[in-house]
Amino acid sequence: MTQPEINIPQKVLKYETFLNDVLKEQLKKIHHKLDYLTTEVAEYNQVKQFIDTMKKANLQDDGLKTQVDIGCSFFIESKIEDPCRININVGCGIWVDLSLEEAIFVINKRMRYLESQMAIYEDQSSTTKAHIKMVLLGLAELQKM
Repeated sequence: MTQPEINIPQKVLKYETFLNDVLKEQLKKIHHKLDYLTTEVAEYNQVKQFIDTMKKANLQDDGLKTQVDIGCSFFIESKIEDPCRININVGCGIWVDLSLEEAIFVINKRMRYLESQMAIYEDQSSTTKAHIKMVLLGLAELQKM
């Protein structure tokens, strides 16, 4: 039996295209999602620290003067009338008015969820990197022929 003739340059081009157009793009999307989740966790940590500061300050009727970031690092002075309550984003664009204790509970739960999502995307990233490595090894073998 004779082996069918393999067009090596065409196969190399096919694998390189798959590597660049599929695997590397997939890895970019995964890392973009991981960056987003990391930012979310950092923001929830910041809110948690703010709540701890509010609890330690034990402000009741006086309110609290603070600065609020309205975007692009522009801050305005504001006054928190009721420092015992806070609005928290619970996901899907839904904001809920909670006491500080309830907010800590919700934040911890949300952070656990986000961290579990991060673990899933980290696994996907590892798998995609392994696929990239396998394709690169296959390319190296093809180019040796």
